[in-house]
Amino acid sequence: MEISDEIYSFFATYVFKHTGIEYQKHDYYRLDSRIKSLIDHYKCETAEVLYKKCKAGIDQSMHNYMVDLFTNNETYFMRDIKPFKSMGKAVIPMLKELFKNPMSINIWSCASSTGQEIYSIQMAVDSFGDPADSKLLRIDASDISDDALRRAKEGSYSALEVQRGLPAPFLIKYFTKLPNSENWAIKPDLKTRANFFKFNLLSGIFPVNKYHIIFCRNVLIYQNQENKRKILTDITQALKPGGILVFGAGESLIGMKLPLKHIEIEGAWFYQKTE
Repeated sequence: MEISDEIYSFFATYVFKHTGIEYQKHDYYRLDSRIKSLIDHYKCETAEVLYKKCKAGIDQSMHNYMVDLFTNNETYFMRDIKPFKSMGKAVIPMLKELFKNPMSINIWSCASSTGQEIYSIQMAVDSFGDPADSKLLRIDASDISDDALRRAKEGSYSALEVQRGLPAPFLIKYFTKLPNSENWAIKPDLKTRANFFKFNLLSGIFPVNKYHIIFCRNVLIYQNQENKRKILTDITQALKPGGILVFGAGESLIGMKLPLKHIEIEGAWFYQKTE
């Protein structure tokens, strides 16, 4: 499939404008499969035909499909298990003490993808800590992708997806095998605790001092420094003083001046908003 730099640049620019995800010229190869999917979906003969179609105008339906396609929804259960174990064993108890036994622990998974992260949080708190603490959790789960949110709400996963990172006892305890299917469904009591909504981290309006914990893992690695700084400033605003920011393994705040300190809790590293 022949794709010119002009076509690559068009799609890279569109994605960056609407999501902040940056595809530089040396990353253009990462667009190949996505452009091919667009060609197939819109029944275009070539990338050039697709390009002309998009240049003529992108309606809301096409925009939504493109955002779903070009955003990275790579995720799996208990991804880097240390932060999840720490949630149950130490982080939730620490926050209960800090906030004087709050009525709820407000958590935001701000790029929740297809839901594995929010369900991992709940399973971890229930299994690694005091099961009563799981009843305190109030979880907001947002994503820019309509399709990812739909799948997260459904809470249904293939045999391959539940095998990725999920301990076997968790599968038995928290999932139900769907009849006449290879899929597994998360049990309703976990699914109903989450509030799902669409949110763009670049253009959305962030709350102030709302959350005790915000998960933003393996998201900002796709943003340039300017967008990363803006998003982190807004996320810090949304955290309560003393609240916890959860990053992905290897992510850091190098080059950022924010009221966040790096702390270790039960073998996992987090950032805590200073008082």
